[in-house]
Amino acid sequence: MKLSRAEFEDRYVAGTLKLALIGMSNIGKSYSGMRLATDFDFTLTEVDKLIWEELGESDMDAFAAWQGQPYTEGYEARERESMRLESRATAKSLETAARNPLLDTTGSVIYADEDVLQRLSRDWFTVYIEAAPEHLERLQQLYFAQPKPLAWAGHFRMIDGMDEIGSLKACYPELLASRHERYSALADHTISSADILVRDNARLFELVKPVA
Repeated sequence: MKLSRAEFEDRYVAGTLKLALIGMSNIGKSYSGMRLATDFDFTLTEVDKLIWEELGESDMDAFAAWQGQPYTEGYEARERESMRLESRATAKSLETAARNPLLDTTGSVIYADEDVLQRLSRDWFTVYIEAAPEHLERLQQLYFAQPKPLAWAGHFRMIDGMDEIGSLKACYPELLASRHERYSALADHTISSADILVRDNARLFELVKPVA
């Protein structure tokens, strides 16, 4: 939903602003959402949490362990189930009547059902937190140090001469590039992951607003 800066601010004051954060896992969506909800008049919803609770898991680590890696047996079926639950959880979150809802989407929201994406695009001001070039290596390191549930969407393949982990690392940049295109297409506004490192929450709020 395209908004001018004035429209954004008017909706926020009225309590009717719908703001969604999109971007890769570990890019800082949850961190940014928490900061905005703490200091400003937003109602935060974490879609990942809704999914792991429905699965009966206790936290993100347990959710990630359940989904596994794309080279593990049964991964494709678990990925499909995860995406089904994600589409349902996201759709439910879009129906909120909360004041100034702030949606912390999953990294794979771009693979949600088409009707869900259409509603998100139509009704929510969507901000893409894009990985700054200097953060790309950190994203990969974080993923392999503490994996989060990740939909590979067909971007993993075994590479000749590499083991499973080597192949995973080699395919990760391809996944990032593909997702960047999808995030950009869905976004109404883009900020850099370098921007969210500002310590001033008021400055962060200004950054997520439309430029004009």
